[in-house]
Amino acid sequence: MRFFLASLMGAVLANAPAVMACEGCKEPSSVAGSGGVDGISFGFSASVIFMLVMVGSILTGFAFMMARSCRQLDAAHRSAAAQTNWLP
Repeated sequence: MRFFLASLMGAVLANAPAVMACEGCKEPSSVAGSGGVDGISFGFSASVIFMLVMVGSILTGFAFMMARSCRQLDAAHRSAAAQTNWLP
């Protein structure tokens, strides 16, 4: 039983660097040539840039929506104030 557990721990520890590496570090060892590595790193870079652009566009949309709502509220308040100050 001790031999089995020691063998199991040895097998796990032998694969530990490959298991703990990120996808970009794991993948090139299984890709033949350097052409695949460039595609993988470009894919990771493109996905990060896409996520940042999406967050920026959502925040920009919220900012424009808030600015438009504030302008509409200001116009409504001004028209209501103009109607209450009007004497018949």
